[in-house]
Formats: sequence, C-alpha cells, structure tokens
Amino acid sequence: MATTAGSGSPGRASLANVAKLAGVSTGTVSRALTRPEMISEATRARVLRAVEQLDYVANGSARSLAARRTMTVGAIVPRFGTSSFPIMIQSLESQLAADGYTLLLASPDHNDPRGPAILRTLLERGVDAVALLGADHPAQTFALLEAHQKPYVLMWGQTSRRKEVVSFHEQAAATLVVDHLHDLRHRAIAFIGGRTADNERARSRRRAMIKAARSRDIALPRGAVVESDYGFREGYDAMLELLGGELGFTAVVLGNDYLAAGALSALDQAGVRVPEDLSVASFNDNDFAAFLHPPLTTVRLPIGEIGREAARYLVGRLHGKPVHAPKRLPVELVVRASTGPVPR
Repeated sequence: MATTAGSGSPGRASLANVAKLAGVSTGTVSRALTRPEMISEATRARVLRAVEQLDYVANGSARSLAARRTMTVGAIVPRFGTSSFPIMIQSLESQLAADGYTLLLASPDHNDPRGPAILRTLLERGVDAVALLGADHPAQTFALLEAHQKPYVLMWGQTSRRKEVVSFHEQAAATLVVDHLHDLRHRAIAFIGGRTADNERARSRRRAMIKAARSRDIALPRGAVVESDYGFREGYDAMLELLGGELGFTAVVLGNDYLAAGALSALDQAGVRVPEDLSVASFNDNDFAAFLHPPLTTVRLPIGEIGREAARYLVGRLHGKPVHAPKRLPVELVVRASTGPVPR
C-alpha cells in the first residue's frame, strides 16, 4: 500500500497519491514534473510539495517509454585536473536540472583512444542530447550523432564550420591583454601556454596571442614561447626555464591562471618584482586570481555562461523551439596589480 499524507504505513507512493494530496489530476502531476512550462507556478509548487511530502519517485522507465525520452543529457569532457571545466560542467548541470534533465558525464583522459566508443555508450544509455568539449572531434563522432538524430552542442570550441558552438572569440581575448600591455609601453613579451599537440584551446590561444602581438608590433623573442601542461607546478617550472635565459621581454602572458599562479611563485623566489621588473597577465579570472600576490591581471572568460548557454540550446532543441545558433559570449579584461608600465 502506498504511503499517503498523514499515514505512517510503508510503501511506494503513486502518481495518484500525489494528485490526491495536491488536489489536481494525475495529468497535471505528470505535466508539473515533465513539462512545467504548461502549468502555473502555484499549481507546480503545490504538486512539488506533495511529491516531497510523499517521497514520490517517478517511474522513469515507464515515463521514458511514453515520452520517448529519458530526460538525460550526456556530456564528454576530458579529465579535469587543474582546469576551469568544473565551473562549466556545474553550470551545465544546474541549468539542465532546472528544466528537469539529468546530466550523465563521461570524463576520459585527454589521450583516451576510445573516442567515439564513449559517445556510443552514452547513446546506448538513451541520452536525449549530447554536449561535447570543443569542436575538434573525429568525423565518426558527428556521424554517430546525426545517425541517431541527437541534438548536440560544442562547448568552448573555436571553429566557424559548425553552428552548434557555444564559446567566445579567442582572438578578442588575446587582443584585450596585448592591447593592455601595449598601452603600458611593453614591446617584447613572453608567452607560456598549454601543449598544442592535443589541445584545441591551447592551439587557439597561442595563435591568437601571436596574431595580436604582431598586429601591435610587439615582439615574441626567440625562445620566449613555452609550452607546458596546465598546473601550478608547471607554471613554476616554465617560468624558471624562461628566467634561465636572457630576459629579452618585459612582460609574460600565461595561458591560464593556474600557470600564472605558479609563475608568480617562481618570480617571487627569484627576486623578480612584479610588476616593477616584469608584468604578468593571464586568462580565465578564476576565483583565486584576485588573491594572488600581487593580484593577477587576467581576461575574464565566460566559463560558467558557456555551460548555461549550452544547456539552454539543447533544451530548446529538445522541446522543438526555434533556436538560433549560440552567440559568441563576451570577454572582459580585469586589470589588477600584476601589470604596470615597462621598466625604465
């Protein structure tokens, strides 16, 4: 026997129990849980109170068969490490949850050879749509998605060949930081970025930095462009590597704030004053950037908004709404104490 309001008998509550307690029909309960936009907020709130009071759990299998949906979205995002991906994924999950969807996340290593096999597993689980990191995927990946007619979105990609990309203009981000250093009269800079061989975002950032520097007649001296894994220790080691040569630059730009934090530590231990001797700038504007010593000048990237926009785009597609290609999101330079005029 199902548990009902005021009774202490054990059992599993049914849709009818919830409807009776909320004073609505079973159809209204179903719509409140699966299509909340079809009913009033007051009615939905009443249904949700009844659901909570009865500890009601919907029969997902039956609902999926009836609706031909599982109310799940799959995402494939490489293992996080020291990265900003958790912010993006949390935003994606929260926005999907607000629309009644559950996120199934696959987090392989960057060099995982399984590739499309991971996507195939998500499709076998019946996901309604898929979110992928970046746009650099094998042709088989897109063939699978199209064969199964699954809406998909590419998060943080830099391609112009596909319309399903939620991202920002990498060139705009690089131009902001280079223009800032140019205005401070820096004419030679170094760049420490991620490894470009297997990282679409690292390749885009490096290309954008080189292009922005050239447009401002700012030199990147020989040996002043270093590739590294992303991380605090990696930034520390890469900065020491640059300091080991002749300093033919007056500012260094890091590919992300994790690298920058390590670099600032290396400069402090080497007795290089920031920004009096060397200016330091970066990308991302992670939470800790304002609390480094000195506080870090960095380009604020819309990492959380990428996740939210990706979710909105997928839900719109799933609900048959007319959706436009996701727009490129804005970036912003946050100037703090780590950058200053070129040393005299």
